[in-house]
Amino acid sequence: MTRANIHITLSNGRKLKCVADSSCAPEQGYIVEDLILPLLALADSTAELKLLTEHCTMGEQRVNATYRYEINLLKKRVSFFEEKYDFGKDKFERSDDITQRYNDYLYLIKT
Repeated sequence: MTRANIHITLSNGRKLKCVADSSCAPEQGYIVEDLILPLLALADSTAELKLLTEHCTMGEQRVNATYRYEINLLKKRVSFFEEKYDFGKDKFERSDDITQRYNDYLYLIKT
């Protein structure tokens, strides 16, 4: 099981954090096909929030998350990172930018 902390800006500009608890690597398909692509297709913050609550635990972040997605629905942009938690600093840290893995998966499913 892979987890991802998600930092998202809804289409109305509201910023939220949530966590997706399973199948969060792009190559596993679920998060991209069942959450991210449908979110990007919406332009209604109420519908976006409803979809997020169906797939994520709202208002939380997990120290054992493997990934971080940064999703901006105003710009229709997704960035993908490794996630680290520094216990000494009690702080989440965005690590390596691995957005290319996300882009590669999009290319794979669209061809």
